[in-house]
Amino acid sequence: MEEEVEDIESLDPPPTMEEPWCATCHAFTDYRRKWDTIQRADLDGGFYSENFEIPHCIDCDKPMLLLSTCRKLVWSVNSLTILVWLIGLLGVLVLFGISFGSITGLLIHGGFCYLTSRLPLKSRLTLQSYKKAKKEEGLKELLQKL
Repeated sequence: MEEEVEDIESLDPPPTMEEPWCATCHAFTDYRRKWDTIQRADLDGGFYSENFEIPHCIDCDKPMLLLSTCRKLVWSVNSLTILVWLIGLLGVLVLFGISFGSITGLLIHGGFCYLTSRLPLKSRLTLQSYKKAKKEEGLKELLQKL
């Protein structure tokens, strides 16, 4: 009696999880998961606990972030800020026309929009540390080839 042989690679592999990045150590270091709980309100007027995990670096014991989450957060805040600035620009041009007061208001509005775009500071710093580490890694590989 012949047995059918299954090719393991043909089966759907489990989805690969993204590794968190440690902005302090500038690497994909080993991490442990810590669980945190926050209270959320439900529609019945009560509360329920929501549990979520936060990866912490083993070397420096600081929280780690996922790079894809950081990119999405920075991109969405920048997009929303540009949209709000454009709405302010159109509002000033349509409602008030061009005058000294409207230009001053538009500059103040632009300043607030710029400050709003800088709010996800932790995500920005994490992405910058990742880019810097990748650049240094590329330079090391280039020097090793020489």
